[in-house]
Amino acid sequence: MLYVTSVAAQEVNLSLDPPIVQVKIKPGKAIPIAYTVENKGDPTNLQFLIRPFTPVGQLGSLTVSSQLEGPVQFNLENTDSELEKPFFFPSREKRQAVLRISIPPGIPDGDYYYMILGETVPAFALAGQSTGVASAAIGSPLLITITESGITEVKASIAEFSFKPDLTFTIGNKTVRIVDNIKDVPIVCSLRNMGNNLIQPMGTIVDRVGTSKKEYPIIPQNILSNSQRVIKVAQENNAQANSTVVLAHLPIGYHTVSAKISFGENTPILFKELSFVALPIRLMSTTGMVLCVVLLFFILRFFQKGRKKGN
Repeated sequence: MLYVTSVAAQEVNLSLDPPIVQVKIKPGKAIPIAYTVENKGDPTNLQFLIRPFTPVGQLGSLTVSSQLEGPVQFNLENTDSELEKPFFFPSREKRQAVLRISIPPGIPDGDYYYMILGETVPAFALAGQSTGVASAAIGSPLLITITESGITEVKASIAEFSFKPDLTFTIGNKTVRIVDNIKDVPIVCSLRNMGNNLIQPMGTIVDRVGTSKKEYPIIPQNILSNSQRVIKVAQENNAQANSTVVLAHLPIGYHTVSAKISFGENTPILFKELSFVALPIRLMSTTGMVLCVVLLFFILRFFQKGRKKGN
């Protein structure tokens, strides 16, 4: 995970490894995690911070708190570093931070989400002077699952499985949705995690038309506890952040698109389906306009002949 910025003509180029850590631990236990930060930019003052974060929206965004909160305890095992104590970090050097995570007894089972940050500290700030120079930071999410039994909760639903048709009409009790077969059709599949532990969906999105089908495997993603997220499939040229899959070059016909999702062995299987008809709407519209013009021409000719006979 790399963060590059420019602060008062100073190049800040830091990397932090591993980019994300997920641990499962029992109450009353502790575990060390080794991080390596590298300075690829100019010399700077750096400090390590731990801050809780919460998921925001359904596109994977996060909000990081400004203060350390929560029951989990942290400290650095390094003899030369402490949390929230700046140190000088020369160019082209690496530094290891061994973070010790301690879980006090009696903490309720559930997930606790934190971010370990490597944050630059301007020299003016070290001297106690206020300055308009901004700091820069690089972060690595730390996903902690506390469970006494080792069992985690899977409680999820498909919150949305939808697309935007070009035309919609109703025949009896059935709604027919039509899309232009030469246009891209973004499909949105959003999962809601109603449990107290993160989940990682797996499965496929399948587009069927006639006897043919096309499968799109779902990319493994973390859906944090009590949050909602748009899942993604393995697909090239999908630059739409708010869509799961983009169907393109659609064959003309009746399409059935289904989502089948699970979360590992012995977990619930979620299934949802939608349908539409792909037609050459633009071609039909152009043809329809031509027919209307021809029809209008003959109508005008008919009325002109009628007027001449009347005269």
